[in-house]
Amino acid sequence: MERGRARIGLIVTLGVAAFGLAACQPRVSPPRSGPPGAGTCPPPGLAALQGRPETVLAALDLARPHRIIHPGDAVTMDYAPGRVNFEIDENGTIDAVRCY
Repeated sequence: MERGRARIGLIVTLGVAAFGLAACQPRVSPPRSGPPGAGTCPPPGLAALQGRPETVLAALDLARPHRIIHPGDAVTMDYAPGRVNFEIDENGTIDAVRCY
């Protein structure tokens, strides 16, 4: 009989410990949304520049954060979803317009 009580006590103790540890888990916040209109990246007007010469970028007023990346350039790996990256190929043509 004493052995049965010890098992029940152990089960109760482990159950309480499990619930206590579950309460220590961090809360998961919903993703934050940006300002209105910030969800489209790259903007349609900039995405249309793919295949054009790099020189067209000089004439644009690029208000958004952006990078112009040439072959062999060192590029940081930080992720900025609103930053437009213009990837230029060996011929000076805009090869890709992406956000990262």
